[in-house]
Amino acid sequence: MSTGLHVVGLAMVLGIASAQAASSAGQCPEPRETQDAPPSYLTRVNPLPKTAENLAMGRRLYESDARPAPCIICHGAHGDGRSPAAEHLVPPPRNFRCAQTMDAISDGQLYWVIEKGAGDLHYPARQGAQHLGRPGRSMRITAMRSYGEYLTEVERWQLVLYIRALAQEDQP
Repeated sequence: MSTGLHVVGLAMVLGIASAQAASSAGQCPEPRETQDAPPSYLTRVNPLPKTAENLAMGRRLYESDARPAPCIICHGAHGDGRSPAAEHLVPPPRNFRCAQTMDAISDGQLYWVIEKGAGDLHYPARQGAQHLGRPGRSMRITAMRSYGEYLTEVERWQLVLYIRALAQEDQP
């Protein structure tokens, strides 16, 4: 097969992956294959009270203050997994607005994913099938990065509170 046909074939595959990601963004309920946290995390319950102050801090982290990048970039302004970046992520970011999906996820699981990240980074639509593995993770399932070295334990729990609040809001 000529190089030109390889390029056309690769472009078609990458276009399909991008279209699949865009079409499933914001889906509810949301099928996911995120690896389970270890049992020591799964049973954790958020120790922070659901106060206006903790929710405001969680929102500020989500929208602007989380480093290296705020959650809004991938998960969208409404937390529905629809953002400009979501078009290029396979699978798209989690839809936090879907109560049906979020109710099945423990606080400890959310905390663990924020702390450790989940799966592998994979940007096929934009960067040509780049695959960046994550140590200790066996599945290529999401582009969620680790925030463990950037956010304090309290900040991670504040994000969990805010993410839970998104699932309780009316769908946009």
